[in-house]
Amino acid sequence: MNNEKFLAGLDAGHINTKAIIMKGREILGYAAVPTACDPAAAARAALNDALRSAGISGGALNGIVATGIFRDAVKAPALDPAASVPEYVADAKGAFFLNGNSRTVIDIGGNVHKAMSYDQNGDLLDVIQNDKCADGLGIFYTSMAKLLGVSEEELSRLALKSTKSIAVAIQCALSAESDAIDLMCQGANAADIADAVTRFMVERVASMSTCMPLTKEIVVAGGLARSQAVINHLQRLIKREVSVVSLPEYVGAIGAVVSYGGGK
Repeated sequence: MNNEKFLAGLDAGHINTKAIIMKGREILGYAAVPTACDPAAAARAALNDALRSAGISGGALNGIVATGIFRDAVKAPALDPAASVPEYVADAKGAFFLNGNSRTVIDIGGNVHKAMSYDQNGDLLDVIQNDKCADGLGIFYTSMAKLLGVSEEELSRLALKSTKSIAVAIQCALSAESDAIDLMCQGANAADIADAVTRFMVERVASMSTCMPLTKEIVVAGGLARSQAVINHLQRLIKREVSVVSLPEYVGAIGAVVSYGGGK
């Protein structure tokens, strides 16, 4: 693929749809919007926002590549992806593009979390995904932040201030949310609740991740990768050091472009 070509990557996820604009190995612009109930509309909006961020017009694009759970649902007038890439492949390629020393990526998404290993070329070797009972951890995290009256970023900072280890339910996000509400009603410290919520969520991610060999170097992707409390618990539970890639929410969108032939 010619380095002078402008390519767009679309990652149509359960919660958010992300768009990235690239020219060769250069990331020019990016944007994310809620997917809601219309992946095609979300894709158009994210792409338009990313184009504005990049300072180019849609007519300058030489191709659009889609990935994510709704990658086959984003076709719409004036939006016709040239190709689609499975999200596992895109995640591996995107993580490797952002960190060429990495060999494993743990992606903590809004509805699904997964881990992938890949070789020295970023080609997928192995993948594992959460079971159905662990769906929606990112949604749970957002709900807990709202319940505590803080933003997601503030929830992470609050968890770091915890001085007492308390627990929430070990079954599923719904029962954990109920437990968290009970703890609030009992007057438990907000920082301790925030830490319990974070630890509950990361325990599910760690349990899934250790079902396959975690080949070094390990990186973390997804919006929750921005939470230092999440990273602290993850490193402790998997007994490995991890690093967070830049633009962690956009790993899939970047990988879609790279898989198509961009980023060389």
